[in-house]
Amino acid sequence: NLRARLHSRFSLFVQGQDVWLFDAKGDKVIHDLNTNLHQAYFDWGLDPEARWEFRGGRQEWIYGEERLVGAFNWDNVGRSFDGARLRFRRGAWTNDFLWGRQVDVRRNGARSRLAGQDLSAAYLTRAPKGSPGKLDLYALFLRDGLRTSGELAGAPRQTLRIVTLGLRRLFEPKTGWRYSVENAWQAGKRGPDGHRAVALIATTGYAWGGRWKPRLGVEYDFATGDNASKDGRSREFHNLFPTNHPFYGYADLLGLRNMHDFRGTAATSLHSKVQFEFDYHHFLLASPRGPWKDARGRVLGFDPTGQSGRDIGQELDFTFRLPLHQHFHLLGGYSLFLPGRFAERTRGPEPHHFAYIQTTVRF
Repeated sequence: NLRARLHSRFSLFVQGQDVWLFDAKGDKVIHDLNTNLHQAYFDWGLDPEARWEFRGGRQEWIYGEERLVGAFNWDNVGRSFDGARLRFRRGAWTNDFLWGRQVDVRRNGARSRLAGQDLSAAYLTRAPKGSPGKLDLYALFLRDGLRTSGELAGAPRQTLRIVTLGLRRLFEPKTGWRYSVENAWQAGKRGPDGHRAVALIATTGYAWGGRWKPRLGVEYDFATGDNASKDGRSREFHNLFPTNHPFYGYADLLGLRNMHDFRGTAATSLHSKVQFEFDYHHFLLASPRGPWKDARGRVLGFDPTGQSGRDIGQELDFTFRLPLHQHFHLLGGYSLFLPGRFAERTRGPEPHHFAYIQTTVRF
């Protein structure tokens, strides 16, 4: 990337992107053109004393823990928006007002999307200086211009329009007890169907200092599902534009929709440079007659009768991080998914294995 500060209050930022999958039949994976601008924006109002700041152009948006709005940088092709962000600072508050359209991603020669996904939002954050606590208040409005059919036969095809209101409270000191709570409520229209949904995320844990820096934590994630797929009312939570990967199992078999996730975490530094983490997940359907969907929203299992129960399964995640050099880092892991009753009946009894190693070179 390239950043140019042309004035004390004005700068430009440009970041290109070129993505390949080597040894694949269709190894070129990118947007409408083979090589693309991932970000290209200007900033005005960079003076530290300035209360107002404006950013316009193609840009990443990262808010909260990225559970609803994130850059999705785990993927080979990250997420960005063509839009604008107006920021106002006063005291401990940073208030962002933004509008943008998600940049369309074409993979392996797929056709472009017929309509855009537009996000308008107000995201307010209170973070007192020197405090480990933070409060987020947000209102997000998603409009998908792609007209879709609903649950009732014969209903006219309509666009998706969903409002999400939420709050997030975080308290995370370097050592000692920590916690976070996030609650989101949704209302609107999912095509011709009325939409109502809720999500809740709660975490707590304890972190020690010293040489090993051990950390223990527990987490509960919940998102409503749709238990009646033919009544013309949508109840499945829409998780908007998330970076799901770090939260609901590294195998990416679930997203924040129609789920209960009970998670336990243990982490430590085995060496001054080696970090190890173990995660345990137990996944249940919130609505047994609703579908089980992965992080991308693809249906992995569905029993509209509800006779397969709620138990999706359990996942074990082992992760290590190793910074070999100031500019060279390794990240590796292994995930094992053990199917429960619902997964066995809808997809089969075989376990799912996922192993990976990732290298990052920073210049």
